[in-house]
Amino acid sequence: MNSRFAALLHFSTGTGHRERTPKKLPRRQRDRRLDFFRGTAMFIILIAHIPNDWWAFWIPARFGFSDGAEMFVFCSGMASALAFGTLFRSHGFGTLLARVSYRVWQIYWAHIMLFLATVAVLVVGNAWLDTGVDYTRRPWIVPFLEDTPTYLPALLTLTYVPGLFDMLPMYVAVLCLLPIVASLGSIKPLYAGVFVVSLWLLSTTNMIDLPGSPVTDHVWFLIRSAGIWCFTPALPLPWAG
Repeated sequence: MNSRFAALLHFSTGTGHRERTPKKLPRRQRDRRLDFFRGTAMFIILIAHIPNDWWAFWIPARFGFSDGAEMFVFCSGMASALAFGTLFRSHGFGTLLARVSYRVWQIYWAHIMLFLATVAVLVVGNAWLDTGVDYTRRPWIVPFLEDTPTYLPALLTLTYVPGLFDMLPMYVAVLCLLPIVASLGSIKPLYAGVFVVSLWLLSTTNMIDLPGSPVTDHVWFLIRSAGIWCFTPALPLPWAG
């Protein structure tokens, strides 16, 4: 009788149900170190782009082989590797490919809308503001405004990447490499390392060039400089442990 009463009391209080309910996995915390260095990199980039700023003589580029842009891109590669690496280990390649594809889709449209919104702001500002400056004559949007039927399809296919708009297309390109690195790293981390080092060698010797204009010989600037060799070295790290 006592055992039956104890079992009934155990069920009525709900303790048995709570014991059978699986605990939720804790959410992965943000790495504040990455946030700190990305914020530092953005501050360095800001200093480097202020005209006649004496602080620009003390940025890392004056003393080494990299600058704030390379620091920022490397930290972004590290963050992507940690986030997608965890997803790959827990849910497999199919889920990783779906999430990366969705992220690439988001970044692609962010790039397109950012460029079109910037052009619209310059055109409207040129019409409404009496500053004596023709903002639509800025070199990186002149071809688009003068020959829109040629440059609009190129913009949508990422074969027109105007100056100052290199960052998001670069992210699209390097994120597309992540499933390849994940597959190689799951076999052996060394394979992923060899792959990204090979990309670095090809990019630094100008053997990897993506067209940045449908008319001129302009190429994706960040693919040749900061893009591949700063982002991809971080990608094998989650599979190295």
